[in-house]
Amino acid sequence: MNPIVLVALALAVLGLLVFLFAVRVRSRRGLASGETEALDNVTLSSSRHGLIGRPDRIVRQGNTYIPEEWKSARRVSRGHQLQLGAYFILIEEQYNVTPPYGWIVLGDGSRVKVANTDTLRAEVLGIAAKIRERRRQLAVPVPVKQPPNKCRSCGQRANCDQASG
Repeated sequence: MNPIVLVALALAVLGLLVFLFAVRVRSRRGLASGETEALDNVTLSSSRHGLIGRPDRIVRQGNTYIPEEWKSARRVSRGHQLQLGAYFILIEEQYNVTPPYGWIVLGDGSRVKVANTDTLRAEVLGIAAKIRERRRQLAVPVPVKQPPNKCRSCGQRANCDQASG
């Protein structure tokens, strides 16, 4: 047989083996099919909701965008679900399409589907509002009423606008 044909055949077989290996690795890592729109390189933000986030992967399937979040954990926590909930809101605002669901890919490659529900959305927005309120409270000074002799010897006197004496 011609050596050129043998080399071409060997390269074709090698290419097929590499392709099959890549498909197997993607499957074991929990990667879904679909066109990758973003791979941890797009920061989404919403000034209307005061949210910002960077999904690990956004998959485009037709006109739908599906977020994926990869975790090293063995099981899904409520925090993981809330994180996807924030991504649902951000993707809706960025792409004008509401994702019906998203995926949490666990450390073992298993995939857990999280539905985009009104309840999840309300919980995410409620938590975001609580965080903003707590941050506002950090700016409010804590009233201090110490005797002047304690204020004079305090190491934080220079940083305190309530020092007495």
